[in-house]
Amino acid sequence: MSKVGLCKATEILAEQYKSDPRHILINSCCPGYVSTDLNDHKGVKTILEGADTPFYLATLPDDAAEPYGEFISERKVVKIDAKYR
Repeated sequence: MSKVGLCKATEILAEQYKSDPRHILINSCCPGYVSTDLNDHKGVKTILEGADTPFYLATLPDDAAEPYGEFISERKVVKIDAKYR
């Protein structure tokens, strides 16, 4: 799936769960170009560096209200240009 497709799917899912009483935070993220077997270890990030943003999102406090329905990279919200939405 493309990043634009992932962002749109995240928005749709977040909208569906917005009023869920379980307060589920829904986001998507990119670990970056991680050095793995898949790319012959050409990536610029270690596995631990690539895991930072997913780990950050997974360990947000239970009462966190945001980020919500966003695409996150390097622990920051990345806005996809409106012309792609």
